[in-house]
Amino acid sequence: MTERRHLFLTGRKQVGKSTALRRLIAENGLICAGFETRLLALDGVRRGFVLHGRVDMPAQENDCIVCVRTGERRSVPVPEVFNENGAKILRLSREGDAPYILMDELGKLESDGGAFAQEVLRCLDSEKTVLGVLQQCDSPLFRAISARSDVLVLTVTEENREEIAQKICAMYH
Repeated sequence: MTERRHLFLTGRKQVGKSTALRRLIAENGLICAGFETRLLALDGVRRGFVLHGRVDMPAQENDCIVCVRTGERRSVPVPEVFNENGAKILRLSREGDAPYILMDELGKLESDGGAFAQEVLRCLDSEKTVLGVLQQCDSPLFRAISARSDVLVLTVTEENREEIAQKICAMYH
């Protein structure tokens, strides 16, 4: 494994970043806490996203809506969910037994510097290894993560996504 122990994938939407991380986790049997951002669809139409924690927590605190679609290419974040539920997910991940923390994905909606963003940075400072997806955006959180010497950020494209998937699987094997 590289001396940069944390890994983040970035690239345009729907290029295969999350798919590559799921492959890495499955092929190497990595035990991950953390979270996944999952699609919220009603009648087959995207209406927003929920935050799914990969930790033990009360059902009413998991899978909460973190953003709501308000129009074509427009969404409104729910900061309280990030800063309460999301921060709790990351704290439990940091304090738990799983050696890896999945952050799929981080972007402009949660980069306001609140409790969630602070907990992201605490996870990076912990003994755990963070595996994540970064949306390509100019945000304080994106810049803070990308600037760290212990973080490797790889850009996934349609042309290199298979090569990247193979590379990261070999890094953590």
